[in-house]
Amino acid sequence: MPMQYYEDNALQLAKLYQSYRFELLHASWLKFVTPLMEQAGLKFLDIGAGAGRDARFFAEQAEQAQVVAVEPVCSLNRLGQAYTRDMPISWYQDELPCLYKVQKEHHGFDVILVSSVFNYLQSSSGQQAMLTLRNLMNPDALLVVKLRHCSDEEALEVRGMVNCTVDYLLDIAHKADLTCLEVTEPEEDAQGRASVTWQTLLFKPAQ
Repeated sequence: MPMQYYEDNALQLAKLYQSYRFELLHASWLKFVTPLMEQAGLKFLDIGAGAGRDARFFAEQAEQAQVVAVEPVCSLNRLGQAYTRDMPISWYQDELPCLYKVQKEHHGFDVILVSSVFNYLQSSSGQQAMLTLRNLMNPDALLVVKLRHCSDEEALEVRGMVNCTVDYLLDIAHKADLTCLEVTEPEEDAQGRASVTWQTLLFKPAQ
């Protein structure tokens, strides 16, 4: 994953990420995770955790939650750790498609949130990444994948991103033995960027 843009702008980005409420950014799919969070001791995995906003929400809202946050950008990772200090969150500087560090120590997650990460993977890595996620899920787990769609080629290049289609994600998920629960409609960008929209796909292990 290209990281230089995020290393160079980590403090500014952290402040921006932390300024948005989880419930507003994720309103379109929150109904799927809310019933799960009524159970105590759930295990959450936040991949592309940025500065810790979503990991913090899980730690605060779910009783006795175990939260693992993964952020490959060193500066963001440190800022996220500071933001979630004294919370039951384990931070890793790791990345898909393999998540070597996480897989050595964890399995059986109940909720996995993957924020924009597939936009940074080459197409050849996508299938491996989805298989890794499937391997980390318990039989009743929920996988939430957020996609960022961007029509600004310069912005894509600066961030080292590619556009990832819904059809592609559905295909690799199916090959990883995952069932799609929902694909949200495209949503406007919270920062007001006209060139950016977001979609969320929700999966569970096939029965």
